[in-house]
Amino acid sequence: MLSGFGLRQLGASRRLALLRRQKTTISSSRPQLPDDLRASEVDPLELDEDALARGIRSKGVERAVWSEIRAGAVAQSREQSWRTLDLHEFGIDDFLSREVLNHRSLACGLAAGVGGKLSANGRIGGGIDYEKIFLSAFRAEPGLCTSVASDLLRFKEVDPACPGMLGVYLFYKGVKALACARVAGHFWRRRGEAGKLIARLLQSEGSDMFGVDIHPGARLGNGITIDHATGVVIGETSVIGDNVYIMHDVTLGATGTSDGHDRHPKIGAGTFLGAKCTVLGNIQVGKGATVAASALVNKAVPPGYTAVGVPAKLIPPPKGSQFWKPELTEFAGSRERHFERFRQTF
Repeated sequence: MLSGFGLRQLGASRRLALLRRQKTTISSSRPQLPDDLRASEVDPLELDEDALARGIRSKGVERAVWSEIRAGAVAQSREQSWRTLDLHEFGIDDFLSREVLNHRSLACGLAAGVGGKLSANGRIGGGIDYEKIFLSAFRAEPGLCTSVASDLLRFKEVDPACPGMLGVYLFYKGVKALACARVAGHFWRRRGEAGKLIARLLQSEGSDMFGVDIHPGARLGNGITIDHATGVVIGETSVIGDNVYIMHDVTLGATGTSDGHDRHPKIGAGTFLGAKCTVLGNIQVGKGATVAASALVNKAVPPGYTAVGVPAKLIPPPKGSQFWKPELTEFAGSRERHFERFRQTF
């Protein structure tokens, strides 16, 4: 190995030849990548053979999503690191292999990725095989992976800052928090008292790792987006419909005064929950409703309405929307008057 002084004494041509030899040596030591990683059309009824080998009956949307994620990882490795060597020099190639390329199905990638994060999270989780916990849930309830795949697709569809499917899978902790919560929910509902212990462990470690506290008893629809995924709290008897968008610091809690066990909100499909909003009690937030940032909601919100303020006031949907009804005509001016007063305060 040449010293720095010896290297400086070489001529420009010899230095270039040495760097080229070093690049060849480094490139040959990189992990070999499969040749069949390009995204392709997927038959939604065809079982994923790679997942089936692990006892997991996943198909359709999971295969399509995982193909796109793997294609993105291959593009990063093949098209960038070969030119600059940066991905190899800093260990990013190994990261991509460990998180994506070493796995041939979404279920296996999630089990290794999210399970690995939980296993590395301090002493409380020491010695627990979270990867096996995840794989056990995916085998018993294949729909869990379908739900995670729908979360990934929805994030890509609605988030303008989305860097592509690979970026969402690797770096958006809201997706990982939901995956952890879905697995915890499986153990809570289907595995008896021992399962409830595992579910609470997953809730505790997931909250610690991702900053999102979702009780395993909560019912979660498909295509849920938790943007920024910090400070979100979802209570035990909460129900969240499909395609709900949740910002950071959202609380779906109880009032503390309910006599019954069912004490948390029911959020309809397509609802938007703004940053720092709080929804309390066993109330319905209708389909397509909007809860504004920092609003405090303690009464039902009809479909398409907007809840604003503390305590929240209800603003009817605009005329022409799918939620507009003729009987709302008398309230048509209230929406415009409210927003006009809001604009005048700034």
